[in-house]
Amino acid sequence: MKAFRYHGPKIPLTFEDIPRPSVGPRDALIEVRASGICGSDLHYYHGTILPKAVPITLGHEVSGTVEEVGEDVSDLAVGDRVCVHYVISCGDCVHCGQGNDNRCRRRRSIGTHMDGGFAEYVVVPSRNAFKLPSDVPFEHGAIIGCAVSTPFHALRIAGTGPGDNVVVFGLGGVGMHAVAWARVFGASKVVAVDIIEFKLRLARELGADVAINASEEDAVDAIRDLTDDWGMDVALECSGSEGAMRDALKSVCGKTPYASGRVVSVAFQEKPVRVDGLREGAFRKSGDHTRDELRRVIELAGAKRIDLSKSITHRLAFEELNAAIEVLDRKEGDVLKVVVTR
Repeated sequence: MKAFRYHGPKIPLTFEDIPRPSVGPRDALIEVRASGICGSDLHYYHGTILPKAVPITLGHEVSGTVEEVGEDVSDLAVGDRVCVHYVISCGDCVHCGQGNDNRCRRRRSIGTHMDGGFAEYVVVPSRNAFKLPSDVPFEHGAIIGCAVSTPFHALRIAGTGPGDNVVVFGLGGVGMHAVAWARVFGASKVVAVDIIEFKLRLARELGADVAINASEEDAVDAIRDLTDDWGMDVALECSGSEGAMRDALKSVCGKTPYASGRVVSVAFQEKPVRVDGLREGAFRKSGDHTRDELRRVIELAGAKRIDLSKSITHRLAFEELNAAIEVLDRKEGDVLKVVVTR
């Protein structure tokens, strides 16, 4: 089969013939129909962080159809449309037993520890293939696997509830969907912060009440004005920017030092984060999402509770993967999510 292989930082992925993966008794072979490009793929390309195996086939935002199942698989059939849960967990440890498979001690990740979806086929444990509703397109199924589910998890661990004021710093794929989810979660005021006007406009369309261009005004001052100097209840940092992280921490603090809101660091931060001034508040680092959250997100997408019609700005053919990565990396023009399809 054909696959794009990663051989190290700053090296374009190479289009190679590799053996089609074998299927174990509890596995499913997926014919890939759509793969999303995630910010972590760019981190691998630049060498900011590295996958756990090299060479490797990257790609963890994956959807497709079941091509083959193992002899012990009874809940999937050839032809089923599926979205892939990229966190492979043991199912037996303390965290798995608590429903937190993203914290599994023995976890592996598709596209990081083992071959992912930048290929014609990918093999996964059958429990990692979640059926897609018939009216959810493959391209939406691909981004549901990470860019849509990851902010859902972040808002949940922030304890977001009806009536909360929520601010999202950084409107990439994860941040933009965090804005949309905040509205679904019942936030009374949703604030979006970025420096790109296209993304700020789109955030308004997806549910932001206020969109702040941080290159033109002080985001923290604007937020304090909006909240009568109480600060936000929830702040999500989705850009990976050191400055945005500082602003997120300040944004949940108000006029007095006696109370603050909750901050969740979602994006990868290259430098240590200093947490000052949070009293009766919280700071958490979000990581991926759980099996149950992916199940919920798929159902919510099928029920049209979240609008994914504007999420994918660039669609390229599978063979143009390197060009697709370059589109996202350069951020030229109105780019949000980039997906390659077969």
